[in-house]
Amino acid sequence: MGATDLTNDSVPHASPIVKALAFVAKKSSGEVQVRVVKKPLERDVLGAALRVFDEYRLTRTPDRNAVLIYLNRSTRRFAVMSDEGIHRAVGQRYWDELAVNFREDLLSTYFENAVSLTVYTLAVSLAKHFPRDGI
Repeated sequence: MGATDLTNDSVPHASPIVKALAFVAKKSSGEVQVRVVKKPLERDVLGAALRVFDEYRLTRTPDRNAVLIYLNRSTRRFAVMSDEGIHRAVGQRYWDELAVNFREDLLSTYFENAVSLTVYTLAVSLAKHFPRDGI
């Protein structure tokens, strides 16, 4: 099975992930994208995430504040990639803690819940450092 792009707003009965992504868009000028795949033989999750980050052109946001969550459901391996603006604003420790929490959530709940919790966490940070104009 290939990739599933969960950012489509036309999905009926929006999943928790789609709702979390909408929350990011409402609260921040930052961008969060999610790519979920089922590839049992995929070994290089980081390389795959880098390719998707480039494919989605996430380095082209005005404030360089885009984030990608890449999750392989088959292997439960993931990568969270950020552009330099948000990385500079929150620091490496933030990403390390986010990854630990995401890993724990993946082990303790449905993947959709784990991803949406991570997106909401990102939304709070993005809103703090890159609020949407007029908020």
